[in-house]
Amino acid sequence: MFSLPELPTLKVALFVLAAFGVSVMAMAGGAYLYELAAKPKTAFYAELGSLALQLGVAVIVGALIKVVVDWGLSQRARYNEKLEARKEFMRRVRAMHVAIQNAKDLLNAHQSAKTWGEQSRRLMELRPEVEEISEDLKASHGLFAQQATIIEGLEAIIEYLTESGREYVDSHGVVDSDFKNGERFATTINRTGMTWVQDFMQGGADYQQRYVANLSKSKGAMRKEVYGA
Repeated sequence: MFSLPELPTLKVALFVLAAFGVSVMAMAGGAYLYELAAKPKTAFYAELGSLALQLGVAVIVGALIKVVVDWGLSQRARYNEKLEARKEFMRRVRAMHVAIQNAKDLLNAHQSAKTWGEQSRRLMELRPEVEEISEDLKASHGLFAQQATIIEGLEAIIEYLTESGREYVDSHGVVDSDFKNGERFATTINRTGMTWVQDFMQGGADYQQRYVANLSKSKGAMRKEVYGA
């Protein structure tokens, strides 16, 4: 949001007036001294012109230096702001991956209906978070050079997680029933054809192609632009 520049303070205004007054007095004193030295006024005007020219050159050079310095500082500030925004998106994608990897590890560690229910619900909660990352990226035009590739990878991960939610909705009743009857979770998976969670736990082809590959596509592009590798 842009705002109008602040008006000069009273101190600044007084300083400018004082400087102008001193300059006028200095010129008047110089003219008087030239008269005392019996020098022609043309010599005084020539000296005054030379001084004014030197002062003008100094002001112009100083102004140009200030413009260049200000431009460099503004460019650096914009670069740092952009870099921080990129890092924030990387942190969000990393948090997504940590949640998915934790769900996979816990499912394999416990292999129980209880853990499946807990982690399936966590993955269902995670999907809108990934959707928000994708939507925020779409609104952040030009943040990454490979932005379209990153968004494409995230959208594929969203669809992958959506299938986990569908399988949970379709199967949680059977899983609960088998659990109460003392059925092993692995037996329930095989009998009911819960292919998503089975492939997910095993790190199978679907997991590799639809999650790991798309994670590398999105996070890899981000890392390259943030760290240059």
